[in-house]
Amino acid sequence: MTGVNEYTEPFARFYEERLRDTTVGDEAFYREAAAAADGPVLEGACGTGRLYLALLRDGVDADGFDASPAMLDVLREKADTADLDPTVWVGDFRSPGVDRLYDLVVVPYNSLAALTTVDDQLAALKAAHTLLRPGGRLLFDVYVPRQAVIADSFGEWRETSVTTDDGETLQARTRTTVADEVAQTYRAERELLDGDGEVTAQETYLNAHLPPQQVELLARVSPFAEWRSASGFDGQPLADGADVQVWDLRKTSSVTSVDPPA
Repeated sequence: MTGVNEYTEPFARFYEERLRDTTVGDEAFYREAAAAADGPVLEGACGTGRLYLALLRDGVDADGFDASPAMLDVLREKADTADLDPTVWVGDFRSPGVDRLYDLVVVPYNSLAALTTVDDQLAALKAAHTLLRPGGRLLFDVYVPRQAVIADSFGEWRETSVTTDDGETLQARTRTTVADEVAQTYRAERELLDGDGEVTAQETYLNAHLPPQQVELLARVSPFAEWRSASGFDGQPLADGADVQVWDLRKTSSVTSVDPPA
């Protein structure tokens, strides 16, 4: 199996500061879905708790996992400050590491793109299916690969800075390049910089482009009984020009059904 991207400690801290006061746009969608679920909810790639802790505050019976211990350390610190009791662990999409059954599994913010082979992508869908009760749902979103965006942004360093509550300025830069044209994967290099512009930390990760046709093919050969897609989080049909594709896969409600062979 290929690896899953892990944020190391300094990048987990920067990630949290960058998103702390940012609205991604998916929050209401996933919170409403979780509130409407008939039972427990699992978030894959819960990170520092941007959504997961909101679910706990909403009173949802939610668990979560992430590949990065450093991200979960930040989540637990935030939960302790907010007097919340998280149930989270280090896990992998392909082997989440839990025996509990859920009514809803969510994987937000392009996280499934960290799986760069068809085998691993299918393994993740099968793992989610196994964790769902009959009639349960898997919800996830991934970017729509857009050639104009790739041509415009790939190959250039893009800098970001954030200011912490104590007034410290943190700087980072990211450069995205094509990793494998045939496999449709891309490489992102991340660097943290000090006040003099010197690099203090580095890491590199791979993601996969997941065009809608490929996601639909994955759904068709997965154990899920039905699926549908939408453009963004407002339920509109997926069409040319969309930035984000949202997928809703449902497990059959029949307890006597038999999953198709692997």
